[in-house]
Amino acid sequence: GGSEHPLGDAIVARARQLGIVLPRADGFASITGQGVRATVGGQDVVLGNRALMAQHGVHLDGLEDRARELARGGATPMYVAVDGQGAGLIAVADTLKPESAEAVAQLTALGLEVWMLTGDNRATAEAIAEQVGIDHVLAEVLPEQKAAKVQELQGQGRTVAMVGDGINDAPALAQADLGIAIGTGTDVAMAASDITLIGGDLRTIVTAIALSRKTVGVIKQGLFWAFAYNVALIPVAMGALWPLFGVLLNPVLAAAAMAMSSVSVVTNALRLRGFERPASAREILQPPVRARVADWGYLAAIGLLALAIGSGALWLSERSGMGVTGADAMAMAEDEHEAEDAGSAADAAALALPDRTIRIEASDQMRFTPDAVTVLEGETVAFVVENTGAAPHELVIGDEEVQEEHESGMAAGEAHDETGGVPNAVEVAPGETATLVYTFDEPGTLLYGCHVPGHYAAGMKGTITVIEA
Repeated sequence: GGSEHPLGDAIVARARQLGIVLPRADGFASITGQGVRATVGGQDVVLGNRALMAQHGVHLDGLEDRARELARGGATPMYVAVDGQGAGLIAVADTLKPESAEAVAQLTALGLEVWMLTGDNRATAEAIAEQVGIDHVLAEVLPEQKAAKVQELQGQGRTVAMVGDGINDAPALAQADLGIAIGTGTDVAMAASDITLIGGDLRTIVTAIALSRKTVGVIKQGLFWAFAYNVALIPVAMGALWPLFGVLLNPVLAAAAMAMSSVSVVTNALRLRGFERPASAREILQPPVRARVADWGYLAAIGLLALAIGSGALWLSERSGMGVTGADAMAMAEDEHEAEDAGSAADAAALALPDRTIRIEASDQMRFTPDAVTVLEGETVAFVVENTGAAPHELVIGDEEVQEEHESGMAAGEAHDETGGVPNAVEVAPGETATLVYTFDEPGTLLYGCHVPGHYAAGMKGTITVIEA
């Protein structure tokens, strides 16, 4: 014998194992989901299920009782008929994998409903379902009907994950919300699925689902803690701690919060590398206390660490004089307010953006280049002074009275005035460059000069003409 159909090949192979020589079939036809029909030695031979026998009007002659008995035992009975008369039964049984019942129990523990979708007769399907603990059975489903059954479940508002490994499962895998193919199955099933499991162990389904849920949980934890660090400091920024502790938001605390939020999110995600599949359904239903504490205890520990680092850094900065306490901040605010009231052209220049830049070269020939510039009323100018010589120089802007006063002070050995806000003078060391920003409030004539002893008298000065805008 022999054929081009897998079932026919299987029958021939099994017959050879048993030492049975089958006559060659003159014709062979497969009836999808029901069986096969062939002409052997001039006789019409039909092999298939009860529906196929009824379709061909076969008289089973008492074979049905034996078929029901085989079905209750978990085997699939196939009738054999020759020329319209029942000739015998062939029982086919899928061997249950040892881990199947455990996989179903774990899936149920995850809160999932497990359904069996099979083309076997109902008695056989229910017998197998009872052995593995499945409560919902859809039996006697033809291959082309599987996708429709999945769609029917989806129509009831269910989210359906389909697990399959055969060619006939491919449409249902594509229809399901989540298609899961067994790694030992057909290429068509793998192509139609969303996930392909390695190997044929059904417990890897539990691993995939549990790991997915764990991943989503970690994402939610990361989002929560990333926002929590920053939200916690909003009341501090609003001054909630000022009445009790005199503390305002310090940049040290903000930096610690930003750094530790990143550390907590990244390191918590890396903990997924240690994920292990639940050992049993009981462990899923009642996770060990150690695992539950580890989930949130780790992030809480990171939070406490962040608080300790921020507090320690704040204490060290205040102790070293680099920090800004609440009292310091209030004092600074008062100083700024007084400075605003006092106001000066230099203060305004320091806060304003320059309208343009003027470069001035200071040389040991006791000259500024250029020695005369013109600006507009209200214009803010950045004077970039480059010292090309070996002697120190400076640039002072002001009227003739200011220049004479500064000249006298420098001759007496006094330093630049550091109490009047932003100075109208800038020192330039040999080979260095310095910038002085100045705002010209009214038209007129000002001077700029260098009052290093002897320089101004030697002619190191220039004129600024301020014209109306």
